[in-house]
Amino acid sequence: MALSFDDGRIDNYTIALEVLNRYDLPATFNLTTGYIKGEFQKGRLTYAEPLTLEMVKELFASRKYEIAGHGYWHKNTKEDILQGICELCEILGTDTLYHGGNGFASPGTDLDLKYYEKIKRELAEHNVRYVRLSLRYISKRKLKVLARKASRLLHIPALYAYAYTDTLMSDARNGLIYSVPVLAPISVAELKALICKAAKQKKACVLMFHSIIDTKEVRDNWDYPTQKFEQVCGFLDEMRRKNLINVVTSMTLYDAIKND
Repeated sequence: MALSFDDGRIDNYTIALEVLNRYDLPATFNLTTGYIKGEFQKGRLTYAEPLTLEMVKELFASRKYEIAGHGYWHKNTKEDILQGICELCEILGTDTLYHGGNGFASPGTDLDLKYYEKIKRELAEHNVRYVRLSLRYISKRKLKVLARKASRLLHIPALYAYAYTDTLMSDARNGLIYSVPVLAPISVAELKALICKAAKQKKACVLMFHSIIDTKEVRDNWDYPTQKFEQVCGFLDEMRRKNLINVVTSMTLYDAIKND
């Protein structure tokens, strides 16, 4: 299991980090470099304030958390990917953002796979070891799309787990890993069902979060309520203590399942 946070929103530090520390859970923070440098106009990426550079440096210094790229201007071009990562490295005074290399989470999961094949070698030259995308379908696509839509209305845990079955991973090929977007309406019971399915099938799962904020302050689907996040983290800790799962960073997960 891996917990992944996109953009570099300040609540990742002021709220999520407190919960992660309480349960001693690692996580990956995918940072949009221009956003954390204050170069985005208010509301262009999100209404939330960004992490400060001091917060980013503190996360990096702990080495418990992975810092990964998320574009400079939140784009999926080769230039934006590399600028985002290179300037993060400059800010942090390092050659690589995490143990063994750099990770990249595709903004909006809009990275075209044909384009990725063209730029993959150049990314590797800059030590980009994995790219994180969002959900995928391997079989019965129409049925699982229908299940995903139905789960938004019905919130049946087994239906939710089925809808995202193909996003669970037994291996990682071509430098790609996949993630389940966790939206505000998703219940704790639904996430528990998916986590249990991953544990039973002995597959890897990346949960993609954005903001973690109080329920009363939720503004869009990318805000996940703190109260529910705390319950999910508590469940992960419980499953880990029973030796049913391990919770790691995205890079560590990739290293464990990569199939070169």
